[in-house]
Amino acid sequence: MASMSQPSKDDIKRQFGRMSHAYVESATHAKGHDLQLLLDLLAPQTGMRVLDVATGGGHTALAVAPYVQEVVASDLTPEMLERVQELCQARGVTNISTQVADVEDLPFSDAAFDAVTCRIAPHHFLDIECAVREIARVLRPGGIFALEDSLVPEAQELDQFINTVEKMRDPTHVRSYSEKAWRRFLEQAGFRVGETQIFRKTHTIADWLRRAGADDATRQGVYQAFVEALSAAREHYEISFQDDGTPVTFTDDKLLLRAEKA
Repeated sequence: MASMSQPSKDDIKRQFGRMSHAYVESATHAKGHDLQLLLDLLAPQTGMRVLDVATGGGHTALAVAPYVQEVVASDLTPEMLERVQELCQARGVTNISTQVADVEDLPFSDAAFDAVTCRIAPHHFLDIECAVREIARVLRPGGIFALEDSLVPEAQELDQFINTVEKMRDPTHVRSYSEKAWRRFLEQAGFRVGETQIFRKTHTIADWLRRAGADDATRQGVYQAFVEALSAAREHYEISFQDDGTPVTFTDDKLLLRAEKA
């Protein structure tokens, strides 16, 4: 199996700076039933000040903005925030501001926000427990954290398979976690976990690789990993193949949850 060595924050900034347009244009990130599910979990209210952490292309911030007073879209990668500013200008959105920010050291005061959102990003955080503590710090008491991220099953071989292919595809992938792990991170940071949902999302492997800017050698390695997947992984991730044996799609798990700061 591939090494699970940690990327650096500079690696992450380079990767997402390089691929910023691809993430803005990604249908997986820009649309999808899950974005509405996250919005429903947040239950935004008119007076809210919301922080969208690791905003990427800004799709969550843009979805939340019509319902609240203000959204701060933060990201480690300046190029991503340039794309967010372009989208806001194109759509006439005036209540989103942007801030370069490291989720492990957020440049905001304690209790500065009514809610924090974070969608399809924490698997890139180098120190997940530190990040969750920082999110708790910037929330007011009773504030809401609405999260979506990739989820791994408790079974070790299924966890190892998906984290390995994710890491092969994009070396800035750190780790996807189980629901049990997420509950532990949140409770240790002083959150009460409320509603949770798990849903399955199907990915076309070619598009998934293209979005990460994978080169030929990487693509070949990832395809081979899907070909060699053990039967349990083939079944759980519903790996589909062409007649010639080329892997075409897989389906993974996403966790959505709402947590309240005690």
